[in-house]
Amino acid sequence: MTSAPEDSRNVHMRYPPIDGFWTWDIKRDRVYGDANLSAYFDLTLEEFSHGAPLERWMQSIEREDQPRVRLAIRKAIERRSGFREVYRVRSEKMGLRKILAVGQCYVDGMGEAALYPGWFVDLTQDAACEEHSLREMHNHVEQAKEIAQSIGHDMLSYLLDNIQEEIQQRLGEKSRRRKSS
Repeated sequence: MTSAPEDSRNVHMRYPPIDGFWTWDIKRDRVYGDANLSAYFDLTLEEFSHGAPLERWMQSIEREDQPRVRLAIRKAIERRSGFREVYRVRSEKMGLRKILAVGQCYVDGMGEAALYPGWFVDLTQDAACEEHSLREMHNHVEQAKEIAQSIGHDMLSYLLDNIQEEIQQRLGEKSRRRKSS
């Protein structure tokens, strides 16, 4: 038996290592999850082993993100489709975390939404890396702008100045979000 050539495989989106799993029994409104999900969503293992109502689970999602997450869940159920959202959760054990949640709505024999399994990954570290990268870019652009000015390339200096302002705006957005959290 031989394997298929590399280029004939279906291309799938790659995700970082998975941090937790859940299954939502839609008809009974019970979410079951693992220990990591429990830690991120401030529910006890007992609650997850017996099934917690979705609303209890939603309480750990940051208020500003809740309407968007609720809408995405509702659409996935209505369309019997997938779910993919990035949002923030807060728990006593984990603090404020940014996660990517991916789920899929499955139907029963009658075609009604029945099960909604999913998983999540913690993106918090990626957000910190983004800020570090923006600061590095800011420093490099500053150096390039100084070189452009020293050799008399005014237009290039002007363009680099605009790039630097854009980076500063993005860094400002990040610090404002952090202060409001």
